[in-house]
Amino acid sequence: MPTGLPARPIAGDRTSVMKFDGSSFETRERFGPVCQWLRRRLDQGGPRHRIVCVVSAPSGLTEQFRDTLLALNQTPSDRLIDAGLPLADSLGAVLFAAALQAHGISATVAMGPQIGLRTDTNYTRARLQGINLAALRRELVQHQLVVVPGGQGSATRGGQTTWLGRNSADLSAIALAAALGEEELEVYSDMPGLFSCDPDIVANAMLIPRVPYAQAIQMWTSGAKAPHQRALEHALQNRLRIVFRRNHGNFEPGTVLVADAAFHSAIVPDARSQTFEADISTAEDAARQLAGVDVPHVLMPGTKEGMRRLVVTSGFFDAWHFLAIERRLPVVRQDTLLLTRVRLDGGVKRELVAPSALAGRARELHDIHCEPGLTPTRAPAQTPAPPSAAQLLNARLAVLAHAQVASHA
Repeated sequence: MPTGLPARPIAGDRTSVMKFDGSSFETRERFGPVCQWLRRRLDQGGPRHRIVCVVSAPSGLTEQFRDTLLALNQTPSDRLIDAGLPLADSLGAVLFAAALQAHGISATVAMGPQIGLRTDTNYTRARLQGINLAALRRELVQHQLVVVPGGQGSATRGGQTTWLGRNSADLSAIALAAALGEEELEVYSDMPGLFSCDPDIVANAMLIPRVPYAQAIQMWTSGAKAPHQRALEHALQNRLRIVFRRNHGNFEPGTVLVADAAFHSAIVPDARSQTFEADISTAEDAARQLAGVDVPHVLMPGTKEGMRRLVVTSGFFDAWHFLAIERRLPVVRQDTLLLTRVRLDGGVKRELVAPSALAGRARELHDIHCEPGLTPTRAPAQTPAPPSAAQLLNARLAVLAHAQVASHA
C-alpha cells in the first residue's frame, strides 16, 4: 500500500495523530472532557505543537443514515452509498470541531480532497493509491488542530468522495500518521486495547500490555474488537507503534501494538459470528468473494466429508444477504458461534459452540489458558453514564425516519 509523499513538516513543528472512535461522542456530555484533554495536550506540546484528530461518526449515526437510505431504495448504487454514508463521519467531525472551538482551540475540519487520501473508484471499499498532504499541511499552519472524518478519501481521477469501507477510520489514521512521518498513533476507545477475553463475558479478563501485529490480526479475524487487517498491515509496513487509550476518565493508556512482541494467551468469543455450511467448492468460492469485499472470515471442517463450514466474524456484515441473495450461493445457515484460542506459540485453535454455551466455554478456556502472569493489567471497571447524560447523540440528530431493513451496505 502506498505511503504517499515524504513527510515535510514545518521546521520546529511536532504533529500528533490521534483517532477517536464513535463512542467518544456518544452523548453531548462526552465532548467536553475530550476537548479538555486535547487542550492539555496542546499546552504540554508548546505553541508549535499540532494535532490531527481522525474521528468516527457518533455511535449509531452511520447505521441510521444507511437504514434510511435502504428504506428508500434497497439496492442503491455503490456510488450513492459512498456519497451518503460518509456524511455521518462528516457531521461527527463538524460537531467535534465546533466543540473544540468552544473550548478555545483553533480547530477546523478537512474533508474529501482536503484530507489527501487518494483512492481508486472501487466504491464502498476504495483502495488507497497515494497521499498528498499539501492541503492538510496548509491547515496545520493556520490551526492548532485539524479534525478529519475517518474512512473518507477522494478519487485520484475525478476527485469525487470515496469511502474506504466499514470500520476504516483506523486505516485513515494510520495512513496519515505514516505519511506525516510519525512513529506513533494514539487510538481512543471505550475499551483501551486488547484483552485476554471479552470483559463482558469473563469478569477477570486482563488487558494485554503489548501485542504484536500478527496477534492483533489473528484476534481481529476471530471477531475481537481491533483495527481492520488492512489498517494493521499498513501500520506494520511503516513500523508504526499504536497506543490505545481510554476515551474518557483519565484517558489512561492501555495496549501498545508493535511489530515485535511476544504472543499472549487470549480467548476470543465472537457472539456476532455467522456460520454457514456448503460443499468444499462453494465454501471456497464464498470465501474468495468475502475476501474481495474485505469481510473477515475463516474456513473450518464441515460436519461431514466433502463439506466445509464458513464463519463470518465481527458481525457488521449481512453475510446471508450477500452470499445467498446477492451471489446466489447454496449455503446453509447454522446456529453456532465461533470461539478462538490464541496460543503462546502464535497458533490458533478454533471451535464452534451453541450460542447458549459460548460464555461458559469462554470462561472455562480462559481459566485454563490465560494465566494472570501473562496479562498483568486488569481492565478498569466500566462506569455507565447517568440516565440524564446517556441520551444517544444520534437520536438528537435524527432528521429522517429510522427504518429496520435488510442491509447490504
